[in-house]
Amino acid sequence: MYRTIPIKAKFTDEEKAYHLDQCQNANSLINCAIYHTRQTHYQWREEQSNAFSVYWRGDELRCGWKLYKCRTTYPELDKALKLNPHYKALAAQAAQQTLKSVGESIKSYNSLVDAYYQGEVNRPSLPGYRKKGGLAAVTFPRQALTYKDGCFSPSISRETKPELITQIELPLPEFIDSDWVKEVTIRPCLGELWIDWIIDDGKEPIKVNPNLDYSQAWGFDHGGTNWLTGVSTHGESLIIDGRKLKSMNQGYCRLVAKYKHGKSEFYWDTNLDRVQRKRNNQMRDAINKAARFIVNRCLVDGIGNLVIGWNEGQKNGSQIGKRGNQNFMPIPTGRLIERLKQLCTEYGIVLTLTEEAYTSQASFLDGDSLPKHGEKPQRWTPSGKRVKRGLYKASGNQLVNADCNGAGNILRKVATQLGLNLAKVGRGSLTLPKRYDLFSKLKRSYREKCEATVFQAVA
Repeated sequence: MYRTIPIKAKFTDEEKAYHLDQCQNANSLINCAIYHTRQTHYQWREEQSNAFSVYWRGDELRCGWKLYKCRTTYPELDKALKLNPHYKALAAQAAQQTLKSVGESIKSYNSLVDAYYQGEVNRPSLPGYRKKGGLAAVTFPRQALTYKDGCFSPSISRETKPELITQIELPLPEFIDSDWVKEVTIRPCLGELWIDWIIDDGKEPIKVNPNLDYSQAWGFDHGGTNWLTGVSTHGESLIIDGRKLKSMNQGYCRLVAKYKHGKSEFYWDTNLDRVQRKRNNQMRDAINKAARFIVNRCLVDGIGNLVIGWNEGQKNGSQIGKRGNQNFMPIPTGRLIERLKQLCTEYGIVLTLTEEAYTSQASFLDGDSLPKHGEKPQRWTPSGKRVKRGLYKASGNQLVNADCNGAGNILRKVATQLGLNLAKVGRGSLTLPKRYDLFSKLKRSYREKCEATVFQAVA
Protein backbone atom coordinates (compact mmCIF):
# COMPACT_ATOMS: atom_id res chain seq x y z
CA MET A 1 0.00 0.00 0.00
CA TYR A 2 1.06 3.56 -0.64
CA ARG A 3 1.81 5.67 2.42
CA THR A 4 3.01 9.21 3.06
CA ILE A 5 5.50 9.65 5.91
CA PRO A 6 6.17 13.32 6.82
CA ILE A 7 9.55 14.05 8.41
CA LYS A 8 10.66 17.47 9.67
CA ALA A 9 13.66 18.50 7.58
CA LYS A 10 17.01 19.27 9.21
CA PHE A 11 18.91 21.18 6.54
CA THR A 12 22.09 23.20 6.78
CA ASP A 13 21.84 26.92 5.96
CA GLU A 14 23.06 26.32 2.41
CA GLU A 15 20.65 23.43 1.83
CA LYS A 16 17.76 25.40 3.28
CA ALA A 17 18.51 28.38 1.02
CA TYR A 18 18.51 26.06 -2.02
CA HIS A 19 15.19 24.41 -1.13
CA LEU A 20 13.56 27.75 -0.35
CA ASP A 21 14.63 29.01 -3.78
CA GLN A 22 13.16 25.91 -5.41
CA CYS A 23 9.88 26.37 -3.53
CA GLN A 24 9.70 30.01 -4.59
CA ASN A 25 10.25 29.07 -8.23
CA ALA A 26 7.56 26.38 -7.96
CA ASN A 27 5.15 28.98 -6.56
CA SER A 28 5.95 31.39 -9.40
CA LEU A 29 5.61 28.63 -12.00
CA ILE A 30 2.13 27.80 -10.70
CA ASN A 31 1.13 31.46 -11.04
CA CYS A 32 2.48 31.56 -14.59
CA ALA A 33 0.51 28.44 -15.47
CA ILE A 34 -2.68 29.86 -13.97
CA TYR A 35 -2.16 33.15 -15.86
CA HIS A 36 -1.74 31.27 -19.14
CA THR A 37 -4.85 29.18 -18.36
CA ARG A 38 -7.07 32.14 -17.51
CA GLN A 39 -6.00 34.29 -20.44
CA THR A 40 -6.46 31.45 -22.91
CA HIS A 41 -9.86 30.64 -21.46
CA TYR A 42 -11.10 34.27 -21.51
CA GLN A 43 -9.89 34.77 -25.07
CA TRP A 44 -11.65 31.62 -26.23
CA ARG A 45 -14.85 32.61 -24.41
CA GLU A 46 -14.93 36.05 -26.08
CA GLU A 47 -14.72 34.36 -29.45
CA GLN A 48 -17.91 32.42 -28.73
CA SER A 49 -20.96 34.14 -30.19
CA ASN A 50 -23.31 32.78 -27.53
CA ALA A 51 -21.09 33.39 -24.49
CA PHE A 52 -23.61 35.88 -23.07
CA SER A 53 -26.90 34.07 -23.41
CA VAL A 54 -29.84 32.37 -21.71
CA TYR A 55 -29.09 28.98 -20.16
CA TRP A 56 -30.56 26.43 -17.76
CA ARG A 57 -29.16 25.73 -14.30
CA GLY A 58 -31.06 22.80 -12.86
CA ASP A 59 -34.71 23.86 -13.14
CA GLU A 60 -33.92 27.58 -13.30
CA LEU A 61 -33.66 29.64 -16.47
CA ARG A 62 -30.85 32.19 -16.18
CA CYS A 63 -29.31 34.92 -18.27
CA GLY A 64 -25.69 36.08 -18.29
CA TRP A 65 -22.18 34.92 -19.11
CA LYS A 66 -22.45 31.23 -19.80
CA LEU A 67 -20.04 29.01 -17.89
CA TYR A 68 -17.73 26.96 -20.09
CA LYS A 69 -15.26 24.23 -19.31
CA CYS A 70 -11.58 25.15 -19.48
CA ARG A 71 -9.85 23.50 -22.43
CA THR A 72 -6.28 23.96 -21.22
CA THR A 73 -4.50 20.68 -20.46
CA TYR A 74 -1.23 19.73 -18.80
CA PRO A 75 0.57 18.96 -22.15
CA GLU A 76 -0.39 22.42 -23.38
CA LEU A 77 0.96 24.05 -20.21
CA ASP A 78 4.19 22.07 -20.42
CA LYS A 79 4.72 23.11 -24.04
CA ALA A 80 3.88 26.79 -23.42
CA LEU A 81 6.10 27.22 -20.33
CA LYS A 82 9.21 25.23 -21.24
CA LEU A 83 11.18 28.44 -21.79
CA ASN A 84 9.89 30.09 -18.61
CA PRO A 85 12.78 31.02 -16.26
CA HIS A 86 10.99 29.46 -13.29
CA TYR A 87 10.56 26.22 -15.25
CA LYS A 88 14.29 26.20 -16.07
CA ALA A 89 15.24 26.89 -12.44
CA LEU A 90 13.59 23.62 -11.40
CA ALA A 91 14.59 20.11 -12.36
CA ALA A 92 12.61 19.06 -15.44
CA GLN A 93 10.55 16.39 -13.73
CA ALA A 94 9.95 18.57 -10.68
CA ALA A 95 8.64 21.34 -12.95
CA GLN A 96 6.41 18.84 -14.74
CA GLN A 97 4.98 17.64 -11.44
CA THR A 98 4.25 21.27 -10.53
CA LEU A 99 2.36 21.84 -13.78
CA LYS A 100 0.47 18.57 -13.33
CA SER A 101 -0.94 19.95 -10.08
CA VAL A 102 -2.37 22.89 -12.05
CA GLY A 103 -3.76 20.44 -14.60
CA GLU A 104 -5.52 18.56 -11.81
CA SER A 105 -7.05 21.82 -10.56
CA ILE A 106 -8.42 22.48 -14.06
CA LYS A 107 -9.97 18.99 -14.14
CA SER A 108 -11.63 19.68 -10.79
CA TYR A 109 -13.00 22.97 -12.14
CA ASN A 110 -14.43 21.21 -15.19
CA SER A 111 -16.20 18.63 -13.03
CA LEU A 112 -17.69 21.49 -10.97
CA VAL A 113 -19.03 23.07 -14.15
CA ASP A 114 -21.11 19.94 -14.81
CA ALA A 115 -22.32 19.95 -11.21
CA TYR A 116 -23.19 23.67 -11.51
CA TYR A 117 -25.55 23.15 -14.47
CA GLN A 118 -27.24 20.33 -12.53
CA GLY A 119 -27.88 22.78 -9.67
CA GLU A 120 -25.69 20.92 -7.16
CA VAL A 121 -23.06 23.61 -6.43
CA ASN A 122 -22.66 27.37 -6.66
CA ARG A 123 -20.95 28.98 -9.63
CA PRO A 124 -17.30 27.78 -9.62
CA SER A 125 -14.33 29.93 -10.55
CA LEU A 126 -11.05 29.15 -12.27
CA PRO A 127 -8.03 28.34 -10.05
CA GLY A 128 -6.83 31.49 -8.32
CA TYR A 129 -3.33 32.89 -8.03
CA ARG A 130 -1.04 32.03 -5.16
CA LYS A 131 0.56 34.70 -2.99
CA LYS A 132 3.36 36.52 -4.78
CA GLY A 133 6.75 35.52 -3.40
CA GLY A 134 5.24 32.61 -1.48
CA LEU A 135 6.38 28.99 -1.33
CA ALA A 136 4.95 25.88 -2.96
CA ALA A 137 5.79 22.20 -2.62
CA VAL A 138 8.41 20.68 -4.94
CA THR A 139 7.91 17.02 -5.86
CA PHE A 140 10.59 14.66 -7.17
CA PRO A 141 9.40 11.33 -8.68
CA ARG A 142 11.58 8.24 -8.26
CA GLN A 143 13.21 8.79 -11.65
CA ALA A 144 14.55 12.15 -10.49
CA LEU A 145 16.22 10.64 -7.40
CA THR A 146 19.59 8.93 -7.12
CA TYR A 147 20.25 6.70 -4.11
CA LYS A 148 23.77 6.33 -2.69
CA ASP A 149 25.13 5.61 0.80
CA GLY A 150 21.80 6.01 2.60
CA CYS A 151 20.88 9.31 0.93
CA PHE A 152 18.78 10.36 -2.05
CA SER A 153 20.15 13.06 -4.32
CA PRO A 154 17.42 14.96 -6.25
CA SER A 155 17.94 16.16 -9.81
CA ILE A 156 19.18 19.73 -10.22
CA SER A 157 18.61 21.94 -13.26
CA ARG A 158 21.51 23.12 -15.42
CA GLU A 159 20.80 26.77 -14.60
CA THR A 160 20.94 26.18 -10.84
CA LYS A 161 23.77 23.66 -10.57
CA PRO A 162 26.70 26.08 -11.23
CA GLU A 163 25.53 28.30 -8.36
CA LEU A 164 25.48 25.55 -5.72
CA ILE A 165 28.13 25.61 -3.00
CA THR A 166 27.13 22.33 -1.33
CA GLN A 167 25.88 18.92 -2.28
CA ILE A 168 22.13 18.43 -1.95
CA GLU A 169 21.16 15.16 -0.25
CA LEU A 170 18.06 13.84 1.50
CA PRO A 171 18.95 11.29 4.24
CA LEU A 172 16.67 8.27 4.15
CA PRO A 173 15.01 7.42 7.52
CA GLU A 174 16.20 4.12 8.99
CA PHE A 175 12.73 2.55 9.01
CA ILE A 176 12.22 3.10 5.25
CA ASP A 177 13.72 0.77 2.66
CA SER A 178 15.19 2.51 -0.38
CA ASP A 179 13.19 0.26 -2.73
CA TRP A 180 9.95 1.48 -1.19
CA VAL A 181 10.43 5.13 -2.15
CA LYS A 182 8.22 6.24 -5.05
CA GLU A 183 8.25 10.00 -4.62
CA VAL A 184 9.71 12.71 -2.38
CA THR A 185 8.15 16.12 -1.73
CA ILE A 186 9.78 19.13 -0.09
CA ARG A 187 6.87 20.96 1.51
CA PRO A 188 6.83 24.32 3.37
CA CYS A 189 4.54 24.41 6.40
CA LEU A 190 4.22 27.21 8.97
CA GLY A 191 7.75 28.55 8.55
CA GLU A 192 9.45 25.14 8.35
CA LEU A 193 10.33 22.64 5.64
CA TRP A 194 9.08 19.07 5.71
CA ILE A 195 10.05 16.03 3.65
CA ASP A 196 7.14 13.82 2.60
CA TRP A 197 8.31 10.29 1.73
CA ILE A 198 5.72 8.56 -0.47
CA ILE A 199 6.44 4.83 -0.22
CA ASP A 200 4.98 1.50 -1.27
CA ASP A 201 5.90 -1.21 1.25
CA GLY A 202 4.28 -3.98 -0.77
CA LYS A 203 1.63 -4.81 1.84
CA GLU A 204 -1.85 -5.53 0.53
CA PRO A 205 -5.12 -4.66 2.33
CA ILE A 206 -6.58 -7.57 4.29
CA LYS A 207 -10.20 -8.26 3.36
CA VAL A 208 -10.87 -11.09 5.81
CA ASN A 209 -8.80 -11.71 8.96
CA PRO A 210 -9.31 -15.29 10.23
CA ASN A 211 -8.45 -14.17 13.78
CA LEU A 212 -11.41 -11.77 13.96
CA ASP A 213 -15.07 -12.49 14.64
CA TYR A 214 -17.20 -10.41 12.24
CA SER A 215 -20.37 -11.03 14.26
CA GLN A 216 -18.93 -8.81 17.05
CA ALA A 217 -18.40 -5.05 17.03
CA TRP A 218 -17.23 -2.01 18.94
CA GLY A 219 -19.53 1.02 18.66
CA PHE A 220 -18.27 4.56 19.39
CA ASP A 221 -20.07 7.81 20.08
CA HIS A 222 -17.97 10.98 19.83
CA GLY A 223 -18.25 14.12 21.91
CA GLY A 224 -16.18 16.77 23.69
CA THR A 225 -15.25 16.01 27.32
CA ASN A 226 -15.70 12.32 26.54
CA TRP A 227 -13.99 12.32 23.15
CA LEU A 228 -14.95 8.73 22.29
CA THR A 229 -17.28 6.48 24.26
CA GLY A 230 -17.28 2.85 23.18
CA VAL A 231 -19.52 -0.15 23.85
CA SER A 232 -18.76 -3.65 22.56
CA THR A 233 -21.03 -6.61 21.89
CA HIS A 234 -18.92 -8.48 24.49
CA GLY A 235 -20.51 -6.29 27.16
CA GLU A 236 -17.49 -4.00 27.72
CA SER A 237 -17.35 -0.22 27.63
CA LEU A 238 -14.69 2.50 27.73
CA ILE A 239 -14.21 6.25 27.45
CA ILE A 240 -11.29 8.01 25.75
CA ASP A 241 -10.89 11.24 27.72
CA GLY A 242 -11.11 14.48 25.74
CA ARG A 243 -10.43 17.00 28.52
CA LYS A 244 -6.76 17.27 27.58
CA LEU A 245 -7.70 18.02 23.98
CA LYS A 246 -10.09 20.75 25.11
CA SER A 247 -7.35 22.24 27.28
CA MET A 248 -4.91 22.25 24.36
CA ASN A 249 -7.41 24.01 22.11
CA GLN A 250 -8.24 26.58 24.79
CA GLY A 251 -4.55 27.35 25.23
CA TYR A 252 -4.14 27.69 21.47
CA CYS A 253 -7.10 30.10 21.17
CA ARG A 254 -5.82 32.16 24.11
CA LEU A 255 -2.36 32.59 22.55
CA VAL A 256 -3.78 33.44 19.12
CA ALA A 257 -5.98 36.10 20.70
CA LYS A 258 -2.97 37.45 22.60
CA TYR A 259 -0.76 37.85 19.52
CA LYS A 260 -3.60 39.20 17.36
CA HIS A 261 -4.82 41.75 19.89
CA GLY A 262 -5.16 45.11 18.17
CA LYS A 263 -4.13 43.67 14.80
CA SER A 264 -6.14 43.06 11.63
CA GLU A 265 -8.08 39.85 11.06
CA PHE A 266 -5.49 38.55 8.58
CA TYR A 267 -2.40 39.39 10.67
CA TRP A 268 0.12 36.56 10.97
CA ASP A 269 3.71 36.34 12.19
CA THR A 270 6.36 33.86 13.33
CA ASN A 271 4.91 33.63 16.84
CA LEU A 272 1.58 32.52 15.40
CA ASP A 273 3.44 30.04 13.19
CA ARG A 274 5.01 28.52 16.29
CA VAL A 275 1.68 28.33 18.13
CA GLN A 276 -0.04 26.76 15.14
CA ARG A 277 2.76 24.19 14.70
CA LYS A 278 2.54 23.14 18.34
CA ARG A 279 -1.22 22.75 18.21
CA ASN A 280 -1.08 20.75 14.95
CA ASN A 281 1.53 18.41 16.42
CA GLN A 282 -0.58 17.88 19.53
CA MET A 283 -3.69 17.05 17.50
CA ARG A 284 -1.74 14.71 15.22
CA ASP A 285 -0.29 12.92 18.24
CA ALA A 286 -3.75 12.51 19.79
CA ILE A 287 -5.21 11.17 16.53
CA ASN A 288 -2.45 8.59 16.08
CA LYS A 289 -2.66 7.41 19.69
CA ALA A 290 -6.45 7.14 19.67
CA ALA A 291 -6.56 5.32 16.32
CA ARG A 292 -3.87 2.86 17.35
CA PHE A 293 -5.55 2.26 20.72
CA ILE A 294 -8.92 1.50 19.10
CA VAL A 295 -7.44 -0.82 16.46
CA ASN A 296 -5.34 -2.65 19.09
CA ARG A 297 -8.43 -3.08 21.26
CA CYS A 298 -10.36 -4.61 18.35
CA LEU A 299 -7.51 -7.03 17.60
CA VAL A 300 -6.98 -8.02 21.24
CA ASP A 301 -10.72 -8.70 21.67
CA GLY A 302 -10.93 -10.49 18.31
CA ILE A 303 -13.63 -8.10 17.06
CA GLY A 304 -13.94 -7.57 13.32
CA ASN A 305 -16.37 -4.61 13.12
CA LEU A 306 -15.87 -1.00 14.15
CA VAL A 307 -18.94 1.28 14.09
CA ILE A 308 -18.74 5.05 14.56
CA GLY A 309 -21.64 7.47 14.65
CA TRP A 310 -20.92 10.37 12.34
CA ASN A 311 -23.15 12.90 10.57
CA GLU A 312 -21.37 14.31 7.52
CA GLY A 313 -21.07 18.08 7.72
CA GLN A 314 -22.47 18.22 11.25
CA LYS A 315 -19.98 20.88 12.34
CA ASN A 316 -20.78 23.22 9.45
CA GLY A 317 -22.72 26.21 10.73
CA SER A 318 -22.92 24.83 14.26
CA GLN A 319 -24.51 27.27 16.71
CA ILE A 320 -24.05 25.93 20.22
CA GLY A 321 -22.69 29.12 21.73
CA LYS A 322 -19.21 30.65 21.81
CA ARG A 323 -17.94 28.36 24.55
CA GLY A 324 -19.58 25.27 23.04
CA ASN A 325 -18.15 25.94 19.61
CA GLN A 326 -14.66 26.46 21.06
CA ASN A 327 -14.83 23.20 23.02
CA PHE A 328 -16.47 20.97 20.41
CA MET A 329 -15.61 22.25 16.94
CA PRO A 330 -11.78 21.92 17.05
CA ILE A 331 -11.87 18.28 18.23
CA PRO A 332 -10.40 16.43 15.20
CA THR A 333 -12.86 13.51 15.07
CA GLY A 334 -13.09 13.68 11.26
CA ARG A 335 -9.33 13.30 10.91
CA LEU A 336 -9.42 10.43 13.40
CA ILE A 337 -11.96 8.63 11.20
CA GLU A 338 -9.73 9.08 8.15
CA ARG A 339 -6.81 7.62 10.12
CA LEU A 340 -8.95 4.67 11.20
CA LYS A 341 -9.87 4.01 7.57
CA GLN A 342 -6.18 3.61 6.81
CA LEU A 343 -5.41 1.34 9.77
CA CYS A 344 -8.49 -0.86 9.52
CA THR A 345 -7.67 -1.98 5.98
CA GLU A 346 -4.25 -3.18 7.20
CA TYR A 347 -5.75 -5.61 9.71
CA GLY A 348 -9.02 -6.64 8.06
CA ILE A 349 -11.29 -4.64 10.38
CA VAL A 350 -14.55 -3.45 8.79
CA LEU A 351 -15.17 0.23 9.55
CA THR A 352 -18.82 1.35 9.31
CA LEU A 353 -20.00 4.95 9.61
CA THR A 354 -23.65 5.49 10.49
CA GLU A 355 -25.74 8.59 11.07
CA GLU A 356 -26.41 9.12 14.77
CA ALA A 357 -29.80 10.81 14.73
CA TYR A 358 -31.74 10.40 18.02
CA THR A 359 -29.16 8.00 19.51
CA SER A 360 -28.70 10.30 22.52
CA GLN A 361 -32.44 10.75 23.09
CA ALA A 362 -33.64 7.16 22.64
CA SER A 363 -33.30 4.61 25.45
CA PHE A 364 -31.16 1.57 24.66
CA LEU A 365 -32.52 -0.50 27.55
CA ASP A 366 -36.12 0.12 26.48
CA GLY A 367 -35.45 -0.61 22.80
CA ASP A 368 -36.82 2.70 21.49
CA SER A 369 -37.10 2.97 17.73
CA LEU A 370 -34.30 4.93 16.01
CA PRO A 371 -35.61 6.97 13.07
CA LYS A 372 -33.25 8.50 10.57
CA HIS A 373 -32.60 12.23 10.46
CA GLY A 374 -35.65 14.02 9.08
CA GLU A 375 -37.85 10.90 9.25
CA LYS A 376 -39.02 11.08 12.87
CA PRO A 377 -42.68 10.02 13.25
CA GLN A 378 -44.99 12.76 14.43
CA ARG A 379 -45.76 11.16 17.81
CA TRP A 380 -42.33 9.68 18.49
CA THR A 381 -41.15 10.18 22.08
CA PRO A 382 -38.26 8.51 23.92
CA SER A 383 -38.85 6.29 26.92
CA GLY A 384 -36.16 7.98 28.99
CA LYS A 385 -34.33 11.28 29.19
CA ARG A 386 -30.97 12.77 30.15
CA VAL A 387 -31.39 14.09 33.67
CA LYS A 388 -28.02 15.82 33.81
CA ARG A 389 -24.63 15.85 32.11
CA GLY A 390 -23.43 12.28 31.67
CA LEU A 391 -26.49 10.61 33.23
CA TYR A 392 -29.43 9.07 31.38
CA LYS A 393 -32.57 7.74 33.11
CA ALA A 394 -34.43 4.95 31.34
CA SER A 395 -37.95 3.85 32.19
CA GLY A 396 -38.16 2.22 35.60
CA ASN A 397 -35.66 4.80 36.96
CA GLN A 398 -32.67 2.85 35.62
CA LEU A 399 -29.64 5.15 35.53
CA VAL A 400 -26.88 4.60 32.92
CA ASN A 401 -24.05 6.62 31.42
CA ALA A 402 -25.55 8.93 28.78
CA ASP A 403 -22.68 8.54 26.30
CA CYS A 404 -22.69 4.74 26.68
CA ASN A 405 -26.42 4.82 25.99
CA GLY A 406 -25.67 6.69 22.75
CA ALA A 407 -22.88 4.26 21.77
CA GLY A 408 -25.23 1.31 22.35
CA ASN A 409 -27.87 2.90 20.14
CA ILE A 410 -25.27 3.41 17.43
CA LEU A 411 -24.69 -0.35 17.47
CA ARG A 412 -28.46 -0.89 17.25
CA LYS A 413 -28.56 1.27 14.10
CA VAL A 414 -26.44 -1.27 12.20
CA ALA A 415 -27.17 -4.48 14.13
CA THR A 416 -29.35 -5.94 11.37
CA GLN A 417 -27.04 -4.77 8.60
CA LEU A 418 -23.93 -6.37 10.18
CA GLY A 419 -25.67 -9.31 11.85
CA LEU A 420 -24.72 -8.31 15.41
CA ASN A 421 -25.98 -9.95 18.59
CA LEU A 422 -26.48 -7.36 21.36
CA ALA A 423 -27.61 -9.82 24.03
CA LYS A 424 -24.54 -9.17 26.21
CA VAL A 425 -24.98 -5.40 26.16
CA GLY A 426 -26.92 -4.65 29.33
CA ARG A 427 -27.17 -2.12 32.10
CA GLY A 428 -23.84 -3.21 33.60
CA SER A 429 -21.86 -2.39 30.46
CA LEU A 430 -23.64 0.97 30.12
CA THR A 431 -23.06 2.07 33.71
CA LEU A 432 -19.35 1.84 34.55
CA PRO A 433 -17.14 2.51 31.50
CA LYS A 434 -13.38 2.52 32.05
CA ARG A 435 -11.77 5.89 31.33
CA TYR A 436 -8.47 6.13 29.43
CA ASP A 437 -6.23 9.20 29.18
CA LEU A 438 -4.17 8.86 26.02
CA PHE A 439 -1.50 11.31 27.19
CA SER A 440 -0.74 10.26 30.77
CA LYS A 441 -2.44 7.00 31.81
CA LEU A 442 -1.36 4.82 28.86
CA LYS A 443 2.19 3.96 29.87
CA ARG A 444 4.80 2.47 27.58
CA SER A 445 4.49 -0.96 29.24
CA TYR A 446 0.76 -1.02 28.44
CA ARG A 447 1.34 -0.06 24.82
CA GLU A 448 4.09 -2.66 24.41
CA LYS A 449 1.84 -5.32 25.92
CA CYS A 450 -0.95 -4.43 23.49
CA GLU A 451 1.41 -4.43 20.51
CA ALA A 452 2.79 -7.87 21.46
CA THR A 453 -0.74 -9.25 21.72
CA VAL A 454 -1.65 -7.68 18.38
CA PHE A 455 1.37 -9.16 16.60
CA GLN A 456 0.53 -12.60 17.98
CA ALA A 457 -3.06 -12.27 16.83
CA VAL A 458 -2.07 -11.13 13.33
CA ALA A 459 0.59 -13.85 13.01
